[in-house]
Amino acid sequence: MANRPDRRTVVIVAAALGLAAALGYWGYGSHKKREYDKNVLALVADSSTRLRDGLNIETAPPTADRPSFIKRLDEHALTVDRNIRTLKSHGSSTHAALADAADDYMVMSREILKRQAESRRLRLALNESAQMLGDHMRRDNRTGSWVQDAVKAKERVNKEYRDYQLATEALDKLLGSFTASQAKILPYVDPKLAIADSFVGEARRQAREDARLTATQFEKLQQLAASR
Repeated sequence: MANRPDRRTVVIVAAALGLAAALGYWGYGSHKKREYDKNVLALVADSSTRLRDGLNIETAPPTADRPSFIKRLDEHALTVDRNIRTLKSHGSSTHAALADAADDYMVMSREILKRQAESRRLRLALNESAQMLGDHMRRDNRTGSWVQDAVKAKERVNKEYRDYQLATEALDKLLGSFTASQAKILPYVDPKLAIADSFVGEARRQAREDARLTATQFEKLQQLAASR
């Protein structure tokens, strides 16, 4: 007759199996968390690289290829938006603090890129409309059709300038809030990934200067229209 294990042996074996299961579960959970963190930080790194390029565009001197800048900013904003959706598809239960910080950082990056593209797009449209209005005012012949076209051209310029002002004001506020958003993600990322406050500040200063120059041009155009 085979020897049956005594009660003590059964208890020891059961405890060992329980410990092994617990260690296995802990190991799986730890591995899952590492993989989650790795994936999230990759999304953050990509978003940061795209934002840095966007801020480089903001600090670049004015050039003739502004439409290509707008296209790049749009593409960056769309990609960061996809990064945000990917983050949300992973869920946040594995590492909620990292998920929240990453979401905040990427949303901020996306909105900055979107406002950059929008303000540049509106400035291009405003410049074209202003040129058309200026040319029209200089061809003053005081006919009925001339007056009607002048009114329409002025209304278009005024609307585009108001829209441009709103976009630049939104961009300015976002750039002013970026440091606080970045501070939330810094504990989790390589310090080299951080975008220097001075660099963000320079982009903000340049955006304000562009807005000031545009406002000056708008005022001159208004004076030209009023003198006719």
